[in-house]
Amino acid sequence: MDKLQFIKKYKENYEKRITNADAKKDVEAFLNLIEDNIVEAGSVKFKGVGTFSLLKRKPRVISNPKTRERMTIYPLPIVKFIPTKVKTAK
Repeated sequence: MDKLQFIKKYKENYEKRITNADAKKDVEAFLNLIEDNIVEAGSVKFKGVGTFSLLKRKPRVISNPKTRERMTIYPLPIVKFIPTKVKTAK
């Protein structure tokens, strides 16, 4: 499910009628809130749902196959979601 599909589902499940623009604003605000809290605290936990956490990978050394030059790749931090055991059992 991508972001647009998520916005459509949110709009369908909302109790009152809202426009696509309002649904998009709500989803954007929610995602920005999660992003800000992950950056500040390192993780966001939703009881009964799961945990969003920041995964930091180690840099790795690769070599260019053509020139055999060795380079270090510094990976970007990744957001990881771990569902609770209750959700994975369903």
